[in-house]
Amino acid sequence: MQIENTWMAIAPWNVMLKRLSVILLIITAFLNAANAQNRDANNILNAQFDVRIGGVGPKGSSIIEMRIIANTLEDAHVFAQRDAVAVCLLRGLPASTKTRPSQPLVKESVIQANEDYFIDFLNVPKNKKNVGKYARFVAKSWETDVKELDYGVDAIIDVQVFYDNLAQFMQDKGFAEKTNETAAGKYLKPVIMVVPADVYCTEMEFVQKWKDETGKVQTIPDYNIFGREDSRDLRLVTASLNDIFASRGFETISLEFLLKSISTETDENAFIGEDYGLSGTVKESPLDRIKRTANVDFIVDLDFSLYEIDDYRYVAFNMRAVDPCSNAVEIAHAYGDGRPSRVATVNTLLEEAVINYVDDFCDKIQDHYRKMEKDGHRITVKIKKTDDSPLDFQRSKFLFEGKMEKLCDIIYYWLQDNTVDNNPTRNITPNVLTFSQVMIPMITKNRQGAVRRLDSNEYVTQLQEFLLDKYNIDGTIYMRGPGEAWLIL
Repeated sequence: MQIENTWMAIAPWNVMLKRLSVILLIITAFLNAANAQNRDANNILNAQFDVRIGGVGPKGSSIIEMRIIANTLEDAHVFAQRDAVAVCLLRGLPASTKTRPSQPLVKESVIQANEDYFIDFLNVPKNKKNVGKYARFVAKSWETDVKELDYGVDAIIDVQVFYDNLAQFMQDKGFAEKTNETAAGKYLKPVIMVVPADVYCTEMEFVQKWKDETGKVQTIPDYNIFGREDSRDLRLVTASLNDIFASRGFETISLEFLLKSISTETDENAFIGEDYGLSGTVKESPLDRIKRTANVDFIVDLDFSLYEIDDYRYVAFNMRAVDPCSNAVEIAHAYGDGRPSRVATVNTLLEEAVINYVDDFCDKIQDHYRKMEKDGHRITVKIKKTDDSPLDFQRSKFLFEGKMEKLCDIIYYWLQDNTVDNNPTRNITPNVLTFSQVMIPMITKNRQGAVRRLDSNEYVTQLQEFLLDKYNIDGTIYMRGPGEAWLIL
């Protein structure tokens, strides 16, 4: 009986505790829901945000993933959009697995000095017919996960923000610092072209036959396949990668549109030999012709596969960046798998797979490019002569700086004087002078002093003009590729 009385005494307390817990949950929920809505007041400048990188956005934009608790899903979208812009301005974009965080667009001291402006800029209007001033920098938003709560919703919402436009707007207002860009840096954006890897082309049977200089038949990738139905996935993923690289400051060349612009060259090599009087013919593979025409700094070699497990699909990729001017020296390498999805397109799957690796990949390319800016761009220069040329590289002599010097030495001295390291290597044969490791400057200036890029064609043109002006030796330039030029005397 005493035990029963004790239980009866305890039971009301249990009921009260349960009721108290429910009340606390309701209060907490109310505060959480109010927190999102209350950030349109002054405390938006001091708010904490639950934010992640949501994916790869089109050029000039960022995809920002926001977690929002609100009364309705419609409210969640409104606050997610506003908060995504606030993150860019006030906090900077967060880091992901392999991406560095970015700095806020506006410094804290500038925010404090112009507090009223930024409160007004980030304010969510009470009247839903109106939009906030921040809204012009939001492209769209979409929910990726929504949990229904007793008091509202707990939503994960991706927001596409026009990041570059927002930064430019704040710079024009004088609130954000403009990026300091050197005169050379303006012209030194690496040029990248994405091409399908040999192994991918072989697996997809995107190949053709080609005879090398020995007459041996070689199986090589056929890049002129973008009109085929089974190349649809390749078109999507290369376009997505071009967007990703462009958003990170690179100039990109579309392989598909380059191929469309290249005129049919049925017998280019025979034409070169006949026109220039060479004893042999010029041999180049289709990829050599593409590289010569595109004049790219780096080739991004891409292999990818689309896998299916039950109703889910995901992409595995392997890509490497090579310098076509340096015997295809590998500059950067990345590989990995993406997240499975039932509805995402193949290019979206690739973007999600690449996002965790692309910044490190791009950094390695930029580091190599900065090294080239300092140490020079490596090319090969070959000096040839036609069959009827009276010149002899080792026996023909001309006056050079007060002394009679052999033609091969005069050319070598000019290359020494016009390279970054003054030390090209050379190989002399009776008919061909080959200069390798020719480290040419990355930039030059025109007559008005404007800075521009210096490519191998213009560099060898300077040598051509030197020989013509000083010694009346005429020559014709043939570009063998972005990293090799021939001067045919």
